[in-house]
Amino acid sequence: MGNFASVGDRRFAQLEQYLSNYLIIPVDQLLCREWAQVRANRQSAGRPISPQDAWIAATALRYNLPLVTHNTKDFLEIPNLQLITP
Repeated sequence: MGNFASVGDRRFAQLEQYLSNYLIIPVDQLLCREWAQVRANRQSAGRPISPQDAWIAATALRYNLPLVTHNTKDFLEIPNLQLITP
């Protein structure tokens, strides 16, 4: 069993090293509310948005970040969302 733990520890260390190259944005209650608002607004407008795209949009809105995408159609008509297309 000690061998398995050491393999797990090594893989966890590798994951931590890999993730250290990225900014990890935490999920909080305000982000969850923003996500729900994005989903509800798009549903009410007759333009449903996938849960995944709603998380992306909500994160950009919550942290006042521009959203860079090739799929602007997925994020149209979301108030206050700044879209950037490369």
